[in-house]
Amino acid sequence: MYEIEMVLNAIKEGAVNPGDAVIKTGLPRYEVLALFHILEELGLIEPIYSKGSHKAFRLTKKGEEILEGLKKGYELYIFVKPNPVQS
Repeated sequence: MYEIEMVLNAIKEGAVNPGDAVIKTGLPRYEVLALFHILEELGLIEPIYSKGSHKAFRLTKKGEEILEGLKKGYELYIFVKPNPVQS
């Protein structure tokens, strides 16, 4: 979870692309790219610029809330449960 906090913190500072996050965090590029995909799918970050393969991202409100929780020492749990409406 430490890596998620590092990446969210790097993105918090403004429009960031994965290359910028690699420099800011010191994490391996493959790990940052994977985290960007996961964070985007979870709705924690969103693209604000996209041209070709170049994208810049920012935190969503949900991403800001998660980052603040992680900074307070909260644990992040992601789970799947049945939707009673679809049963």
